[in-house]
Amino acid sequence: MHAGYPVMCHLDSVKELVNMEHMQTNGLWGPIHELGHNQQREGWEFPPHTTEATCNLWSVYVHEKVLGISRDRAHEELQLQHRNKRISDYPGKGAQLKDWNVWTALETYLQLQEAFGWEPFIQLFSEYQTMSNIPTDNPSKMNLWAEKFSRQVKKNLAPFFVAWGWPIKREVSKKLASLPNWDKNPMKKV
Repeated sequence: MHAGYPVMCHLDSVKELVNMEHMQTNGLWGPIHELGHNQQREGWEFPPHTTEATCNLWSVYVHEKVLGISRDRAHEELQLQHRNKRISDYPGKGAQLKDWNVWTALETYLQLQEAFGWEPFIQLFSEYQTMSNIPTDNPSKMNLWAEKFSRQVKKNLAPFFVAWGWPIKREVSKKLASLPNWDKNPMKKV
């Protein structure tokens, strides 16, 4: 499949797109992944790290909210053993941003979603649609996203993002220090 308008695919993929029974039984990760690419925006994308990761936020959302399929059933990579391995391996190897991509990058967002729900994402993505003067370099964009998400959930998430290898600037950490600590930060245990 290929993201675009319209989404393009081989004919043998059509049943995945038009057969509701097939969708509810097997899911439709591929098509939603491709449509997710159409939802990505330059302001909150950090290529090459998130190119194949944040598009999957829509896959998770559609599977859970629309199809009633849990994330661990929606894609094998979201089964607990795979997630736990990434959560321990990535920081264990020094949380190098060069290695933060696809499923590892998605894990960062999934941990936030599991803690705070979908609403902060919905609000933040809406806000980004009307923002101007968004920086163009990844470190600045990542700092802006971390600050905005932290303010959205009213928690200091700087230590969380640092644990994931994000290049959080000292001034952003200082600003976020005025917010309550995130005591349930899942990366504190790692």
